[in-house]
Amino acid sequence: MKILLTLGFEGDRDVFERALLRAAAGFVANGAAKRAAVDVRVGAWHELAAVDSERDASAVVALWEPASEESALDFPVPAGGRLIGAYRVDEVVQKPYDWSSPGAVTPGVKMVCFVRRRSDLSHDAYSRHWRERHGPLAVARQPGFWHYVQNHVVARLTRDTPDFDGIGEIHCRSADDALHRSFDSEEGRRLIYEDTQRFMDSRRSTVLVTQEHLVA
Repeated sequence: MKILLTLGFEGDRDVFERALLRAAAGFVANGAAKRAAVDVRVGAWHELAAVDSERDASAVVALWEPASEESALDFPVPAGGRLIGAYRVDEVVQKPYDWSSPGAVTPGVKMVCFVRRRSDLSHDAYSRHWRERHGPLAVARQPGFWHYVQNHVVARLTRDTPDFDGIGEIHCRSADDALHRSFDSEEGRRLIYEDTQRFMDSRRSTVLVTQEHLVA
């Protein structure tokens, strides 16, 4: 089981990130989850900050194999933070990466994509298209992706959790890869754009640009 918690926070980004990392490390050390990852919004100084469009969540905590959904909801959010949403997801790793260094910031930048489906599609149809058609197409035509994970939402765990259908993780080794190697060609750009229109509502989907820390 994988649970994703989305958080908002007030105050200094770096202070909150350090507190969130301590909370995640303690949560894993106490056996409440097998492992975790912490993603916090990049600062306004970052060259990819301009593509950031998510306005509610500023951080994401991923928990693998928590003791239960209830225990995941008891994650100790640091002072100044608040829970925005909680999702149980079906994780599909479309492109794995060669990185496993807990505690250190993962190279590059991660774009966390909060996706809503087209209104004329069922959740199952949306999920099937994203998994079976768009995922392989993106891996084939977007060479800047170092790590690509799809999180298909199975359940929203609180009443106020935003109604996203999927949460994508697009990780690039560098900002330059994200900015200049997102597509293998103009044809690739066109194919990706046309396919996204087949299953997602781009006007109601958002992107959070983050840096990732793994916690073991």
